[in-house]
Amino acid sequence: MPNKEQVATDLIRAHFDVEPHLTEIWRILGDNEASPTEPIKLLEVNVATVATGSVTPFSFTATQDVPFPTVILEVTPDEFELVKNDPSNFRAVGA
Repeated sequence: MPNKEQVATDLIRAHFDVEPHLTEIWRILGDNEASPTEPIKLLEVNVATVATGSVTPFSFTATQDVPFPTVILEVTPDEFELVKNDPSNFRAVGA
């Protein structure tokens, strides 16, 4: 099985290649990253996203190209600044 770190790096590059409105992508690391069942979690900052003050995680199962489950969270630049300054300003929906 491919290395999770390399798969995450490749996934980030691919997202930047296909989404022109992305300004930043942050990988969120958990306590169980060594487990193949722990998803790759990406926080994507996208200027084309509509601000809502919350985020719905988009979850994907493992595939041949991305052999780990993946969760994508997308926020606007302003929402990202709020989260960086005080994470309690933000809430996940359906998490």
